[in-house]
Amino acid sequence: MPVSFASNSAPMKGAMVPIAYYAVSGSSTNNIYFSNIPQGYQDLCLVINARSAYSAATAQAYTYINNDSSALYSDTRLYGDGSSATSDRASGGILYLGDIPAATSTSGIFGSTVNHFINYANTTTYKAILTRAATDLNGSGYSQLWAQLYRSTSAITILNCYNTTGANWVAGTTFSLYGIRSIGQ
Repeated sequence: MPVSFASNSAPMKGAMVPIAYYAVSGSSTNNIYFSNIPQGYQDLCLVINARSAYSAATAQAYTYINNDSSALYSDTRLYGDGSSATSDRASGGILYLGDIPAATSTSGIFGSTVNHFINYANTTTYKAILTRAATDLNGSGYSQLWAQLYRSTSAITILNCYNTTGANWVAGTTFSLYGIRSIGQ
């Protein structure tokens, strides 16, 4: 589903400027597609409040940067569920945006994830991404923190967002994309 962009109108230096928003209203949306992302900001921030139609208690939200599904992504994750904490590392063909509730979890519960794409328009460095995700599963739940890397010097111009096995996003899911102004803007 293509997303429209708002104008770049906030005057404050360092401001978090809303540049795109999408709210899922039907039951057949499985791909949220941000294209032609404006390149005039220091960083990007993607905030997602989501639930998946995947037939399990949780699903994984993820994105392909610039439609790239090659093995240029790597991550370190910290995970806590209130009784234990773990960490792991991985690399592969997707960038994780966080785990979210799915079809068999308590109805009406959505997970939140905040994804910070650092120096996204720079064409001389790899892209670092910090992701924070949390979900209350009505008495259980978890929080997660990822430090991720997209090993490409290409500027980020496209974010293509999915969840586990291409399952649909549930109505009420929202995607908010912000540009973070640099101090010099």
